[in-house]
Amino acid sequence: MLDINHILVVLDPNDDEQHGLTRAAWLAHALEADITLLTHAWDSFGDKASQLADTTSTSIRDALIQRSQDWLDSYIDTEQLAELHVQTEVHWQKHLHDAAVESARATEFDLVVKSTHPHGIIDRIFSHSDWHLMRQCPAPVLMVKSANQWKHNRILACIDATSSDTGHNLINDNILSFAEHLADHFETDLHIANAYPMVAVALAMIPEVTPPDDIQKYVTEQHKEATQKWARKFNVHDDHTHLAEGDAEAVIPDLAQEIEADLIVVGTIGRDGLSGVLIGNTAEALLDKVGGDVLVIKPNDGVKPEVD
Repeated sequence: MLDINHILVVLDPNDDEQHGLTRAAWLAHALEADITLLTHAWDSFGDKASQLADTTSTSIRDALIQRSQDWLDSYIDTEQLAELHVQTEVHWQKHLHDAAVESARATEFDLVVKSTHPHGIIDRIFSHSDWHLMRQCPAPVLMVKSANQWKHNRILACIDATSSDTGHNLINDNILSFAEHLADHFETDLHIANAYPMVAVALAMIPEVTPPDDIQKYVTEQHKEATQKWARKFNVHDDHTHLAEGDAEAVIPDLAQEIEADLIVVGTIGRDGLSGVLIGNTAEALLDKVGGDVLVIKPNDGVKPEVD
């Protein structure tokens, strides 16, 4: 049975407001979970490759780690963490996402939480830390947009209902299992969304092919049946099941706004490298387009199979 007992909170020292910590503390109180606060420290002069003497390099490293530790410790006695079991970790890593992934690989966290902010095209090209965390972290990642409480009591789980490959089926099952668990615990409404392609638009790029007159109707029915199958498995009512014609990153934000979703649960196969930049991941595209928090799920909660 899915449960959330151990939460890792990734704190960026460059953030003025720690929305992720606020959300994680609220979840931990509600779920009776423990919390680990994590950040990183690094400087080239304190690194092993530094040209400074070993003693000087070590002193710099120790001082920076202690500074970060003191910063984490300053949160422990705050009101929002009162009565919670809190641990802290400072990792000597140049990049925050590397520190978080390192920790998540060493400890079986049930959920990783981090604040997020709007990302520009430069962030996407140079792989912002958020992207790396969503793609590589071996645990579900909750990206928090603001400190505002979930107030509409709606969770929107986004699936690819007709995919038959193992990777996407694992993602669908994990998305809905996690969304169902949160919906049951917080007594919120669970909605399912499935975006499907507009065949006429796709085939317009191939004028040599004349599509059958009823092809769009066939595709729609196919997606409707597949979505209803997933809805029955997780006891989601028909009026909470949504079909949207078009690319997910284009239609899901409008649907999420329409139903006033507090949380959008979405999967990613975690494309890395150039394909991740050029093709992108739906989770990353949605992150900047929706108003609510985004929970990112991977196959087997992070075990990435070969998925085309």
